[in-house]
Amino acid sequence: MQREQTIGGTFRGGVAIFLSLAGVTTGMTLLFLGMRAVMDIGGACAEGGPYVPVRPCPNGVPALIVGGLWGGVILAFVYAWQTSKHDVPGFAWALWPALFLSLGWNFLAYGLDPPFGEGFAWGWLVCAVVFFLMGGGPLLIALPAVWRAMTGREPPPRPREALRPPGVTAVASRIRGTRAASGTWPAAGTASGQPDDLVSALERLSYLHRTGAIDDAEYEAAKTRLLEGGS
Repeated sequence: MQREQTIGGTFRGGVAIFLSLAGVTTGMTLLFLGMRAVMDIGGACAEGGPYVPVRPCPNGVPALIVGGLWGGVILAFVYAWQTSKHDVPGFAWALWPALFLSLGWNFLAYGLDPPFGEGFAWGWLVCAVVFFLMGGGPLLIALPAVWRAMTGREPPPRPREALRPPGVTAVASRIRGTRAASGTWPAAGTASGQPDDLVSALERLSYLHRTGAIDDAEYEAAKTRLLEGGS
């Protein structure tokens, strides 16, 4: 009975996750297409009220935009809740970038090729830049965490050779080469080939560890060897 309840709960959770994500993508698509319909007529329209402009909105577009926006927001929260509840990987983190990058694409496309007149629509191009920053910035920030979650390891480090003080790279290479050749670490004061006191050797070793030149295991083994050699 408990197994059947577990299977049933898992199935219902999967259905809820699928439907909520489908609803979010539908809402985002409606907002995307509604925005294009408004931009096709110049980028502004209204209906009702005492200040109705000359250009009315296309039929049904206001309802599509409002429904797509609020429906997508509500279903995005449902999707995030369901993925968290059932402890499954989700794409809630990508919804914000997807929304602003897609709308930014509209501004870029219509800014480069406006529906009326010739030349560029600079106001729309400025909006495109703003929307790309709002969508692309969080995406770039989230990518390292996504990489770790999908692969189980850290993203490849950026080259740091130019940022290291002179001699640090050579010290790291000497440490690794000594360990590979003998299976042991050099005694304190011999890592750089010149006499150093224990404090300087430990500081250099700590820097190598912080910058990623040596990993945790190598750092601990080298530190132990230095302390033993210096005692």
